[in-house]
Amino acid sequence: MRLTTQFSAFITLLSLLAMLLMLVGCAFSFIWLSQQRVENRVNTLATEVDSALATQSPQELSRWLTRLMPVINAEQIELRNGDKTVFQLSRHENPMLEDEPNRFIQFDLPLAHSPDLQLRVVVLDPAKTWFRSFTGAYTLIVLLTVVAIMSSLLLMTHRWLNRRWQNMERLEARAQRILAGDRTPRSDNHAEWPPKASRAMDALLNDLQEAGEQRLRIDTLIRTFAAQDSRTGLNNRLFFDNQLATLLEEQEDVGTHGVVMMVRLPDLETLHETLGPTLVEEYLFDLINMLSTFVLRYPGALLARYFRSDFAVLLPHRTLKEANSIADQLVNAVDSLPPMRMIDRDDLIHIGISAWRSGQSVSQVMENVELATRRAALQGGNNWSVGEGNTLDMGRGSVRWRTLLENTLNRGGPRLYQKPAVLMDGKVHHRELLARIFDGDKEVVAGEFMPLVLQLGLADSWDRQLVMRIAALSEVWPDETLALPVNIDSLLQRPFQRWLQKLLLQCHKSQRKRFLFELAEADVCQHLNRLVPVFRMLTAFGCRIAVDQAGLTVVSSAYIRQFPIEVIKLDPGLVRNIDRRTENQLFVQSLLEVCKSARTQVFAAGVRTRAEWQTLAGLGVAGGQGDFFAPSLPVNSNVKKHSQRYRI
Repeated sequence: MRLTTQFSAFITLLSLLAMLLMLVGCAFSFIWLSQQRVENRVNTLATEVDSALATQSPQELSRWLTRLMPVINAEQIELRNGDKTVFQLSRHENPMLEDEPNRFIQFDLPLAHSPDLQLRVVVLDPAKTWFRSFTGAYTLIVLLTVVAIMSSLLLMTHRWLNRRWQNMERLEARAQRILAGDRTPRSDNHAEWPPKASRAMDALLNDLQEAGEQRLRIDTLIRTFAAQDSRTGLNNRLFFDNQLATLLEEQEDVGTHGVVMMVRLPDLETLHETLGPTLVEEYLFDLINMLSTFVLRYPGALLARYFRSDFAVLLPHRTLKEANSIADQLVNAVDSLPPMRMIDRDDLIHIGISAWRSGQSVSQVMENVELATRRAALQGGNNWSVGEGNTLDMGRGSVRWRTLLENTLNRGGPRLYQKPAVLMDGKVHHRELLARIFDGDKEVVAGEFMPLVLQLGLADSWDRQLVMRIAALSEVWPDETLALPVNIDSLLQRPFQRWLQKLLLQCHKSQRKRFLFELAEADVCQHLNRLVPVFRMLTAFGCRIAVDQAGLTVVSSAYIRQFPIEVIKLDPGLVRNIDRRTENQLFVQSLLEVCKSARTQVFAAGVRTRAEWQTLAGLGVAGGQGDFFAPSLPVNSNVKKHSQRYRI
């Protein structure tokens, strides 16, 4: 039965109960009015008798009293003087009165003009007579039975409706959560009503979750297609060249530098017919595992399959000394590989090394490393060679780095720069704060010194000082949202979390809402479970969360639905020349679809040209950041300049 039908039945039942109550009320009104009518008649009779005694004797009253008794249903009339009966008149025999005494009402009324006399009238009670009769008793029993049944039905119906309303409220509450963005299926077993609507909602949510998971898998496949080599699982040549070009084309004069290594292995594809594909694939896996073990120890390093059996290694902000150390380790690690027939382990690996710095072209750098690799191969044996013209070594030892970093902390911290992130209408959404240190000669960017900060164990003190400075800076810029770059290693430590809680408690609520904590996408995906209480704490204080370097690594986008992330920034390498990269455009479209359900905004970092920005705007990004909008500026610049609207 539908809810409307059941509700109509309930209203009908209530109407019947109301009619029954009216019937009972009418019955009691009839009884009360009958009682009042009998009393009025008896009082009138007493008045008439009192008046008649003034002119007549009591015996003379019997004639008209006899005719009056049936009218008022009087069974007996006595005129008494104290205990003595002066006059008595009855309609029936006395035994009948004694057998059914409860059917009569006795009135003892004094006479006003004869104070010694008292009139006793025994009148038939019609209500009691009817109730004590068989018909009355049967009717009363039926009426009480009906009332009891109706009351029971009313109670049962009330309980039934109460349960239905509670179940409907559960369904309504779940619908409200769905409208608020919650797409998780129901986990409890509480009933909801109507049941078919609840089951339909569960089915749709399950289908939606399955579609979301399918979309996440497609998003991961798109990332893999855009960045990875299908055979080895490493980054492909296009992604490697794109990342190298992004570093080389740095427009700010900060002296970006690094090293490129090319590792040339034997062409194992020629051995498929001789050794079999299984052995060849296993040996290739051992070689790739060896390369990954040594190369990916360095933060920011990028390993890619460049061409067939050539593997390229990008080491940003590294020196030739460090690259030579890696090459020595790789050459020595060849001896640990299992022996393979038709493969000479003494002439297995040849490494070319070439340093680069901003301003060079990708073709120039790769040409130099290719010549160095050929030279190593011509020399014979497992060896490595450094390209010509690579005599400049910009490295510092760990002692010099520790001295420089500790001096920077003692002097109040690094220099702060700000770079605005602009919305589509030209307004500034937030300003990303960048840290640089001055080594006496030039400024060093965070990408170069932050790995040393982590390596030397200075991350906690470094982040505390940086967060305190940015919190103080937010008071100077009351209308600006500031992005705080915090290391994941510090944020996961309990002492740092307690210190951060105390700091946020000292800030105003409006001030905390303008804090945007930025974390790398790879770090967020690596520490999903450990970040849950951290993000819950930050959102409880009103702070906001941003994820940068999206697309730099191949990870699942499921974290977007798990965490309350407000902003996701595309990696500059993904944005570079996106107007000519259809695979990168496909990735951005897929990421935007994932972010729609989570209400997360996508920003493009590292925008350099108008063509890139127009392509990104056409795809649907919320805003952008890069040299196309504004370069990095010191935070001590004029605040009025920071509040300007940017033309895009």
